[in-house]
Amino acid sequence: MTKTKTKTKTKTKTKTKTKTKTKTKSSVILSGAWGVRDEKYRRRIYARFDEIVALLDANDVPGAPAFNDETERRELDDLLAKQADPERAERQQEILDEIDDIISPFLSIFDDAAGVPGSVVRLLTQLQNAGLALASRYKEKFNRPRPHVVDHGIDPTITVPHHAAYPSGHATQSALLAHGIAEIFAYDPGIVAEAFDVAYRIRENREWAGVHYASDGAAGADIAQAAFTQLRDILDELFVEAIADVQSYDPGPSPYLGYNPTEERIPKPKEPTAIDQWTLPLMGIGSGDMPVDKGGAGVIVGLVDGPVDVTHPTFSRDKDHAIDAELAQTTDPAIWKASNSVINADYAEYHDGRMAFASKGGGHGTAMGGLIAGTHKKGLCEIWGTAPEAKLLPARVTNLVSDTHENRMMVGQAILKMAYGQANVNAILFGPPFVRPDAKSYPQDWGKNIDNAGFAKKPCDPLALAILVAGLKVPVLIPSGNDGSSKISYPGAPEDFAAVAATLRDAQGRAWVAEMLVELGAPGATEDLERAMDSLSMNAEDPFLGTGIIVVGSAKLSSPEDKGSELVPARYSQSGPGLCALCPSDRDENPAAKPDPDAGKKFNYVPAPDILGQGGYAENPASLASHQGANFGFGGTSAATAQAIGLVARMIEARNKNHLPVDGPAIRTAIVEGLGADYSTTHGYGILTMKALVSQLVEAAS
Repeated sequence: MTKTKTKTKTKTKTKTKTKTKTKTKSSVILSGAWGVRDEKYRRRIYARFDEIVALLDANDVPGAPAFNDETERRELDDLLAKQADPERAERQQEILDEIDDIISPFLSIFDDAAGVPGSVVRLLTQLQNAGLALASRYKEKFNRPRPHVVDHGIDPTITVPHHAAYPSGHATQSALLAHGIAEIFAYDPGIVAEAFDVAYRIRENREWAGVHYASDGAAGADIAQAAFTQLRDILDELFVEAIADVQSYDPGPSPYLGYNPTEERIPKPKEPTAIDQWTLPLMGIGSGDMPVDKGGAGVIVGLVDGPVDVTHPTFSRDKDHAIDAELAQTTDPAIWKASNSVINADYAEYHDGRMAFASKGGGHGTAMGGLIAGTHKKGLCEIWGTAPEAKLLPARVTNLVSDTHENRMMVGQAILKMAYGQANVNAILFGPPFVRPDAKSYPQDWGKNIDNAGFAKKPCDPLALAILVAGLKVPVLIPSGNDGSSKISYPGAPEDFAAVAATLRDAQGRAWVAEMLVELGAPGATEDLERAMDSLSMNAEDPFLGTGIIVVGSAKLSSPEDKGSELVPARYSQSGPGLCALCPSDRDENPAAKPDPDAGKKFNYVPAPDILGQGGYAENPASLASHQGANFGFGGTSAATAQAIGLVARMIEARNKNHLPVDGPAIRTAIVEGLGADYSTTHGYGILTMKALVSQLVEAAS
């Protein structure tokens, strides 16, 4: 199958699940020469198999399963309940289809787009084989009987495999496939979320079939998470090939086509265009007492986002490092795990800490971090962050974007660790678009009888709770989203927090939330629950008036050819109640099918640091920075919010010098007073500039 290489990722201008199509089933793509060619990868996996097992065993992954106790009985009762549920019959065809084929369900993610390249399927096949080998190793070790052997009331719907139950091979394999897709498509949170949804569905189907305990599936997922970074290392060539096939930029027809005279067909070199950080002057940076090379000193910014390349030159400084100089120089997992400079919520176990925190398939986190605290490196990455003296504490949460309570707990834990832990961050940016929880996930009306058993452990959305409570200590900035709708994306809409406030107003709910905060690792946050309960305003347009939650949208140039033209709200930027302000970002237009020959003369995107290779935002994969005058680049409300938090870092630095409060509500109030404009749900209080943010300092001092 011929794959047209197109780049589909200037930014994710949708919070929905973007899809990319395949028409090819694994049985087709893996026949013939591909199987012979890829035999080398299978051999590499088995050559290093003992290394992978040693890492898992050293970290007690997976732990021993339960035998003959209350936990096992509860799992058996759950299987009996599934057996009596009509949903079992509805799942039966899926269960049958997945007996020998778990790759096709992942390919169905892309059913409405142009095709997935063969390299992706080849990679998934290698991960599937590795998962089978790993599961077999631990099945032999633990030798757990199948559920129907322990309880004869369980009636499986398929032929029961003759090997042991623990861990689930299907769960191990499907989770590895999800991790593989998350690496290849790291730039698209929608695809990542759907991949993990598919993996969980396959894992659950084995329970509905009556052949696995729930803990079998959980163990398989744990094995996949712990083993994946080593498999990514082993299969590096195949990952790079798949990422290039999926993400590489198509510059148009090849100059070598046709039969015109030779001299007419010689490729004409593209005229180099200097990077122009056109957004900085529009925000008041680069003149007077706001130089580009200063700002944000003494301020730590927490960045909850995707993978970050800590070795990128943008983060290095003459006598310091924006993140951690030691981490940039070592791969030692012990040093990485002991560090308070980063939080890796995606991978708890790894053999190479630096690799586990980065990605070749997604440059979003690196771009965001560089726009905040990057420094200019001549000839490498000639870009200044908006707060180049600030420090950065990044948290990697890419694999947690799907709709599960467990995911929201893990991300909430990272946020509260930043605000209440030893890190002492001064501001937090929550970057990735998460899937909004189903309304049935948490109680919506505490005036009615609440099911204690069902909600005692999850009385409210832990992610929204963490943001609301953390926002009382430090400002929390959230991108408004890129789908152009009149409702802020999750978790930035007022209604995302209303249910949390309602829970806190109920005595039983507040007690359960206090217990959940202990589980989240932030018992000290319980002292702020009463303030959080009353922080949401009754103002219909701006309910965040009393909080530290700052939702940022995008403003674009009214004329992309003129960087001095008026800034206006971008059409793609989501709006609605709760929007606080806008910051400069990229154009409205989606990339044209045909490259624009005049792109180099326009200000289409926000120049940003970029990762090496095809997984970034630059047209040139060898470039460490994306460009403003290109057909593809970085932007959206992500870029707007990254620049905005840099301005906030400068503001906090100035307020510290003037001994003014820098907690979340104080910073948000100062922004509102500094902008001084009438509120609108389409542009908030106006466009953020240093002049507006510093003006209120003079008034406060006087």
